[in-house]
Amino acid sequence: MNWLDLVRVIGAGVLLGIVVGRIVVLRPRHLERLRPRVWLPELKRMSVRRWLVLFSAAFSVAVVSLLFSTVVGWLLQLFEVPAVSPEDYPFVTLERDYPWLVLAVVNILPIFEEWIFRGIIIDEVIRWRGSKFFAVLISAALFSAFHLSNPGTYPGIVLSMFPASLLLSLCYLYTGLGGAILAHDFYNTLLLAIAFLTG
Repeated sequence: MNWLDLVRVIGAGVLLGIVVGRIVVLRPRHLERLRPRVWLPELKRMSVRRWLVLFSAAFSVAVVSLLFSTVVGWLLQLFEVPAVSPEDYPFVTLERDYPWLVLAVVNILPIFEEWIFRGIIIDEVIRWRGSKFFAVLISAALFSAFHLSNPGTYPGIVLSMFPASLLLSLCYLYTGLGGAILAHDFYNTLLLAIAFLTG
């Protein structure tokens, strides 16, 4: 990782931290959503049927997202638009050397990514503009663009991630934050399993 990659990672993280921090200070309810005393009682009240619906919806979103992202990825390759450089992308080396660490990371990060890009951004854009459609587009675009901060990524990554991000945003609107987190976890785990089995 060179200094430019470090600037990309730190710069994006700091910028996101400032924006999210300001929103959370103005509207602390966003932070409250992460506290177990808020979401644990709801989990305990969920019936088995509701759990099954939530899991099946999240898994379906993950599979369809993966299919769309794969098709877009193939199109990018066909037109020679780079999305990721395997030599410079840190997860390639980590996946090979520390697969269990990568599995843990790709299942913990979605909690925060979904909380920020769906739970905060979608809710704030709806509050600001009154449009779920606009909120989904903004959230998907920001989420996709944020992944440019990863070392070894190129602008094509935005196009590759946008369909999955749209579906995750819709999943959030229809199943809530828990459903979006589950769908994102399933998506990442499926991606990792495919990479592990084919690599």
